[in-house]
Amino acid sequence: MLCQEHGQQAAGIESTFLNELGSWGAQGEGIIARVVDMAGSAAVAESGFNALDFRKARKQSLSGSVTFEELGYVAFPIKYLVPDFMVPCNLFVPILAKGEDLPTFVKVLDRGQFYSDAWRVALKEQRIDELYAEAHETAGLDEYFQEIMEALAEDEVTPNWQKALILYNYGEFIARHIFHDVYDGQFVEKASQWADALVGFLHAKKVSVSVIYRVFMNHYETFNHSLQVSMMVMAFCGHLGWRQEDVVRLGVAGLFHDIGKVWVDSRILLKPSSLTREEFAFILRHPQTAYEHLASMGWMNTDQLAAVREHHESMDGTGYPQGLKGSEIHPFARVLHICDCFDALTTHRPYKKAVTPFKALKLMQSEMRLSFDRHLLYKFIQFLGS
Repeated sequence: MLCQEHGQQAAGIESTFLNELGSWGAQGEGIIARVVDMAGSAAVAESGFNALDFRKARKQSLSGSVTFEELGYVAFPIKYLVPDFMVPCNLFVPILAKGEDLPTFVKVLDRGQFYSDAWRVALKEQRIDELYAEAHETAGLDEYFQEIMEALAEDEVTPNWQKALILYNYGEFIARHIFHDVYDGQFVEKASQWADALVGFLHAKKVSVSVIYRVFMNHYETFNHSLQVSMMVMAFCGHLGWRQEDVVRLGVAGLFHDIGKVWVDSRILLKPSSLTREEFAFILRHPQTAYEHLASMGWMNTDQLAAVREHHESMDGTGYPQGLKGSEIHPFARVLHICDCFDALTTHRPYKKAVTPFKALKLMQSEMRLSFDRHLLYKFIQFLGS
C-alpha cells in the first residue's frame, strides 16, 4: 500500500456515507434531479437526510451553448484519485433540477478528505468514473501527483503495474492540459519532470513492456494517443540503451508530437468516412504546424523539433511534410514514427477498429515495411517480445 499512516477517524466518517449509498427511501423520491453529461451514466440526488444516492440515468447535455467550463468547472476523472492519499480538490456532481436551465454543483468529496479503497469501490460499483472540479483548483493537481511520485519511489509493496497506471494518469493530466492550452509553457517543464520520473521507474524496476502496455487505453483521443506514444518511445529507447537524457527529451517530444492537430477541425479528425482531398491536406499539415508552434515558443531543442516535424516521414521518401528519405530523417523521428504507427493501429478510431498488437506488427513488417528503419523495426519487435 502507498500510505498506511492515517487513523480510524476518516474511516469512520466515510463508513457513515458509504452505508447510505444506495439507500433511496420514500423521503428522497420527491427530489427529481439528474446529472448533466456524466461520462459514467450516473445520477446523484441529495435526499432530505443529506445522504447521496447514485443511480443510473441517461447521459444528458446542457441545453443551449453554455459549457461546464463557462460555469467554472472542469471534468475530473475518478481514476486520478489514489487510495490512501488525500483528495486534492473539492469534487462535485452537476444536478439539473426539473424546470432549471443551469445545474447546481453538489459537493461529493472535500479537498483534504481521506480517499480510501472503500471509496474507490463504492464509486466503481455505482459506475461513477468522472466528477467535476472548480477550474481554479486543478492547478494544484501537479503537487498532488508529485507527492504520489515521491511515495512511489520508496514503496516496495505496490505492484509495478499499479505504479505504471499512476504514472499514466499523471501523464494524461499533463497531456490534457497541453492540448487544452497550447501556449502554457509551464507544462513543458512538468512534462520533463514526468518523463524523468517514468524513465527512472523503468530503469530502477526493470519494468517489462507488458507492464506499460497493460495500462494503455484502446480508444483514441489525441491527448492519450500522444501519451501512449511517449511512454512507448521511452520504454523502447531504454531497451535500446540510449542515454537517459535523450530518452527523456524524446519522451517529451512524443507528448507534443501531435500538437499540430489542435489547429485541425475536429470534424475532420473524427470523420468516420473517407476524407476529401482538401480535408486530407489539413491532416498533412499537422507536423509542420506543430514544428512551427513549438519552434516559436522556444520550448524544445533541435533534436526534439526534428522528431516532431519528421514523425510522418518514411524511409522510402513517401512520407510528409518534407518527403525526406533514409538518412535524411532524424533518428529521434524514426523511433517516434514506429511507436506512433503501432499505437495508431492498436487503438479504436471513428473510421477504423483497432487491431491486435500481433496483427499491427505483421502489417508493419509487410505492407508498411518500406516506411520504417528496418533495423529499428526489428529491434522494436524484439522489444515487444521481451
